[in-house]
Amino acid sequence: MSHEQMSGASMSQGATLSARLKMLSRLHKIEAKRGVIDIVSNPVSNFMTILVIAIALALPTGLQILLETGKTLSESWDGASRISLYLQSDVTESRLTEIAARVSETSGVDSVDTISQEQALEDFKERSGFAEAIDQLDSNPLPPVLVVQPKPTHTSPQASEELLAEFNTIREVELAQLDLDWVRKLYALIQLAEKAASALGIALALAVLLIVGNTIRLSVQNRREEIEVVKLVGATDAFIRRPFLYTGLWYGLFAGVTCWVIVTFSLYWLKDPVANLAGLYQSQFQIQGLSIGQSLKLIGISCGLGLLGSWLSVGRHIRQIEPH
Repeated sequence: MSHEQMSGASMSQGATLSARLKMLSRLHKIEAKRGVIDIVSNPVSNFMTILVIAIALALPTGLQILLETGKTLSESWDGASRISLYLQSDVTESRLTEIAARVSETSGVDSVDTISQEQALEDFKERSGFAEAIDQLDSNPLPPVLVVQPKPTHTSPQASEELLAEFNTIREVELAQLDLDWVRKLYALIQLAEKAASALGIALALAVLLIVGNTIRLSVQNRREEIEVVKLVGATDAFIRRPFLYTGLWYGLFAGVTCWVIVTFSLYWLKDPVANLAGLYQSQFQIQGLSIGQSLKLIGISCGLGLLGSWLSVGRHIRQIEPH
């Protein structure tokens, strides 16, 4: 074969491949449009299906957002993780400074606030309202205190206990206090909520697959005669499956967008109550809506569930249909 013939054959193969790709692209566009038309042709029934899927997705999504909000809010209550070191009353100012420096150098400590006996007494006078009675005392009964703020990486119950054990080795420390029960309950509650959100998400994802699968099954049954005809003329299962896959994909896309609207408006509705609650704790915290990344992830998961549910359902039912 001459060089010119080989070049001509190569160009012919390239043209054929290009034509096939164009034809395949055209078929996909046609089936994608057909999937939208199928949904729009029965708006009431299909809208209810989309709404049910959206609500099923909105429940775990909203719970996850609220859980992240709660974790962020709990982190802003830094006082909950503070450790108070009550020292002996006879500790001098210089020794108090030395102990504070030693504590601040401890691994896991973010900051140390020093409260002298005089400062503690003045603060107690202001808070208690018994200033006149306290002035009658012969001596100051309050000890100096070091308020230790652990780093965010050392606020877990185990890390807090390790810090307490280390602080108790200081001779002048009479009492190292931290409400570990509160910390344990907080972490247990967060872990429980995370597991509940995961379990709910998995259960509702399976429900979405069943909803989409059942909807596609009904669509296959309604077009049974059409499927028998195209199979009779040689259509493959992949060709027949394609429009149903696009229908499932559109269900997922529309449900994902609807879910985003539901979650966004729900969070906006909760914005003022959450702000009022945060104000009671002298916090400027505000509830945050879905970010761009979270929104894209939500819609992507919804599309994936719609496509997967359709694929699982349509393959089995198409195989059962054979031309007479």
